[in-house]
Amino acid sequence: MRRRKTKASVMALCGVLGALALVCLFLGGVVPVATLSCPILASLVLIPVYQECGCKWGTVWYATVSVLGLLLAPMKECAILFVAFGSYPMLRKPLGRLPLSKLWKHGYFNVVLLAAYGLMLFVLQLTELTEEFAQFRKWMLLGLLLLANVTFYLYDLLIGRLEVLYIVRFRNKLLNL
Repeated sequence: MRRRKTKASVMALCGVLGALALVCLFLGGVVPVATLSCPILASLVLIPVYQECGCKWGTVWYATVSVLGLLLAPMKECAILFVAFGSYPMLRKPLGRLPLSKLWKHGYFNVVLLAAYGLMLFVLQLTELTEEFAQFRKWMLLGLLLLANVTFYLYDLLIGRLEVLYIVRFRNKLLNL
């Protein structure tokens, strides 16, 4: 027999998973190699939130974790990348229904990625990032963009498989705690 979801249980689930996402963002600033991978891990925590609580709660969760990440994360690059891509697990299905969905998804990724790094480089002027990008040649930056698109393709596949894995293996365990 399934338990009925109450607002208190939904808020508790969102709170615990929000704290887990914030820990991932915090680790992105503490572990230097994890600056790019931790926002992805934090965004994957959104899967149980929107599966169990719906898109409305998922959006509230994403906005809350984004604001807290910007305030608390030691590495602002990590927090800004979460703000840019943290909602993608929820946007994946609506983008997937469009004709030529792969083009729409990669277009979304490239626009958001360039906007996020443009914000970090030219508006916020993060000195570490500016110095790091100054060392690269233009062809190296294009190579990084190509590599980022390949990584995004794999990330998109990962989200689909993790949704299925969550529903089949972990959903009952999480809800019966």
